[in-house]
Amino acid sequence: MGAPIRFTTTSDPREWNALVATSPGATGFHDWSWLQLQSEIFGWRFIPLVVSHGGTPIGVFPLLLHPGAIPRPVDPPFPFVGPLVSEEHLFDTLRAFRSWQLRHGVPIARFDLSPVMTPSDAELQRSGAECSVDRTYVVDLAGVSPEQLVAGMNRNARRSLRDAERNAVEVRPAAPGETTTFLPRILSESYEVRGVPSPYPEEIGARIEQWATDRDDVYIGAAVVAGETSGVIVALGSQPVVSVWAGGTLREHRSANPSTSLYHDVLRWSLDRGHTAADLVGRVDDGIARFKTALGATERSYATITSSPLPRAARTAAVSLWQRTQRRS
Repeated sequence: MGAPIRFTTTSDPREWNALVATSPGATGFHDWSWLQLQSEIFGWRFIPLVVSHGGTPIGVFPLLLHPGAIPRPVDPPFPFVGPLVSEEHLFDTLRAFRSWQLRHGVPIARFDLSPVMTPSDAELQRSGAECSVDRTYVVDLAGVSPEQLVAGMNRNARRSLRDAERNAVEVRPAAPGETTTFLPRILSESYEVRGVPSPYPEEIGARIEQWATDRDDVYIGAAVVAGETSGVIVALGSQPVVSVWAGGTLREHRSANPSTSLYHDVLRWSLDRGHTAADLVGRVDDGIARFKTALGATERSYATITSSPLPRAARTAAVSLWQRTQRRS
């Protein structure tokens, strides 16, 4: 029998970020400051678990919960917040985590795997996890020149870039106050057009703007149409793969095609900094998928895991109850 997987908590951001940095699956969503920020904004409980094998730390397992007598899993509006360990240790980690849940009174946990972790459904089931598949879109930047970046777009995206230039669209770093003002508006519009309210509070723009101040690993760009700000976008660049988290342009300005220029500027920023790829984060719907593939992105699958130590019948009932709660909220 191999050495057991153990979990401990840490209060040291340096220890956490050092372990995150060793993982090829790391994203900006795994960084300590991001998880702390989002937990403060939403009132979540962030449990920073360090995963050890035979006494040696081998990765991290961020756990986000709603506080309460019986902690409920968080369904964060950003992906990939799950264990960062090698695939060699993934299944043992998932099995050991179910035991940790039992000891700590956490009946259900929900988390994602990074797109670079590609276990089979059969392997996940053997570890006692229930899995579904979601998709994201990734632009490969390794060995790409600025000219190749544009050439990798489809002709509609290249036409949009030319149209934006003719429409005097300017993309520049967001000015003070623009993220505070425009990010919540864009998020609200983006979600409401799909028939659901934005999960983000009104303060999200101000909190992100404050958090990003003096950081050189966060991109916040603004698109300007005829002197009027039309949108902003935020990307996290603390890891080799940039996470293009949220943003876009207001619908009233879309005829000028600022969105393609805004995303292209994020990709140029990522390329200039030497990042290996940019993850455009999520599918949302067919229209968004077409927009992202037009930019040269490739569809990637990632696993969403529901973990519970309960017997199967009780686990199924608990998961169903949690899902109904999520729909109501």
